[in-house]
Amino acid sequence: MDKIPLVAQSPERFARMDQHKSDALRKRAEAILSSRSASLIGQSNDQLREILHDLQTHQIELELQNEELRLTQEQLTRSRDQYIELYDFAPVGYLMVNHTLMIEAANLTLADLLGVERSSLLGQPFSRFICNEDQDIFYKHFRKLTNSENRLGCELRLSHRNGEPFWAKLECAPDFTNDQNGPRIRIAVTDISDSKQLAIEILKAHKNEATGLLAGGIAHDFNNLLTIIMGNIELAREDILLGLPATNSLQNAWNASLNAAELTKKFLTFSTGGMFCKKQRVELKELLDTSANLSLAGTNVTVEWSLPDDLWATDLDAEQMSQALVNVVTNAREAMPNGGIIQISAENVTLSPEQYHLFSDNPETQFIKLSISDQGVGISENNLPKVFDPYYSTKTKGVRKGMGMGLSIAQAIIKQHGGFIDIISHLNIGSTVSIYLPASAKPQVSENTPQPETVQFNKKILLMDDEEMLRLMAHRMLKRLGCEVAEAGSGEEAVQLFSEAQQAGAPFGAVILDLTIKGGMGGEEVLKHLRTIDPHIRAIVTSGYTTAPAILHYQEYGFYDALQKPFVLSDIEQIIGRLSGARKEQ
Repeated sequence: MDKIPLVAQSPERFARMDQHKSDALRKRAEAILSSRSASLIGQSNDQLREILHDLQTHQIELELQNEELRLTQEQLTRSRDQYIELYDFAPVGYLMVNHTLMIEAANLTLADLLGVERSSLLGQPFSRFICNEDQDIFYKHFRKLTNSENRLGCELRLSHRNGEPFWAKLECAPDFTNDQNGPRIRIAVTDISDSKQLAIEILKAHKNEATGLLAGGIAHDFNNLLTIIMGNIELAREDILLGLPATNSLQNAWNASLNAAELTKKFLTFSTGGMFCKKQRVELKELLDTSANLSLAGTNVTVEWSLPDDLWATDLDAEQMSQALVNVVTNAREAMPNGGIIQISAENVTLSPEQYHLFSDNPETQFIKLSISDQGVGISENNLPKVFDPYYSTKTKGVRKGMGMGLSIAQAIIKQHGGFIDIISHLNIGSTVSIYLPASAKPQVSENTPQPETVQFNKKILLMDDEEMLRLMAHRMLKRLGCEVAEAGSGEEAVQLFSEAQQAGAPFGAVILDLTIKGGMGGEEVLKHLRTIDPHIRAIVTSGYTTAPAILHYQEYGFYDALQKPFVLSDIEQIIGRLSGARKEQ
């Protein structure tokens, strides 16, 4: 029969045990007295009186001792009862598990937290009350405890009897005494659901504040750019009416339009899915050197390099990662207005699951760590949590659009690459930004690999978009590049034109399909229909939703290339160039 834990036994049970011991002791005393009574025969009266006196004295001593024992027993009983009450009704749950994680003892608070009777806890595996998603957390925690004599804690979700999970903090201490098989674990369980919810509310409020700051910054910057564009177009129109050259006004409007497009790309880094990203094997040393030179050109800031030759390979979008590195180095440079030294180092690091789960959901554990350190003014403890907020800046705003977005853009780009960024800063000492980029396990494609032969490109193109003005502009651009163009304003019209051209023996060489058509078939659905007519048609997807999966991973959706809006003539020219150099499918 299993032993009943001390704290689970009732005071009545202890009283019965004490009475049983008292009865047994009296029987032993009577037996001893009977055996000694014969020795009193033949004693004189004086001797008997002396013996009686001694017995009375011993009796009084025994009575006094018995009273002391009784008082001590009462104190022990009260202390035990108080301990049981404190244990059972403590503000946190307590339990003891053995080396197999079976519950050996538990208090009433734990039973109440889990919504069960205490008796149903004893002898049960503690894992039964841990949510399935968090089982690994506890087992890893338990393995650490069995190899340590220190108190360790973790946070996970426990399951109430009604099926509702709740967040709990576990404070665990191993007990290596009296167990040959392994340590017992003493566990204190605290319900932290309220504090977790408070943290969520604080985070939500922080996000709302950041969103408001971002919205205000967007409105400010775009209004300025629209003013430049609209004002210069109006001036150009007046110049033309007056017979004056309009080149300068149009160039100013063009430059402002490019700035607006660049600003849009920055905003897209904060949207779900991030920016359009094309990864390839990158020489990291060269990328770091180029980015640092762009940031520090013409300044009195120098770089101390520490880049080993055995850095692991990594696959990056070189243009985007360069932007992230430029932003970080620029931030370091601006922290030292009087000049100074920036230290840039790199190393291969392998992170434990516990380490990378603090920052990233990336299952990889091998990273290249880049460290960029300055000797600048540093960032205060109050401002440090805000440095990655869009439009947050301790610098005075100037003419640059998107100021204050440098570190937030860098963080978004690095996160999209499966990495993470961290910053440590001390006032009047400096800051260190650490960037972790996942190492690539994919082998680099050899440049000597035989390539398929080039297929001659038919410059007859079908253009589908539901925006008439956009179709007209793209049509003119394609015509200027020597293409024959047919327009379709809907998916149904595009399928019909494509089918008719195929039947007439004058097929299209490529199609440009808008991903989203209001009230009709979009590019993805249209392509499925076109594939039934010509399985090898080269389709280019275009959209203003540049974070859409079909744009970010166009090849997985069957598209040959992607054309992001807004686009200009040179963008279409690059697409046509890639189509002209297309290889025959294997």
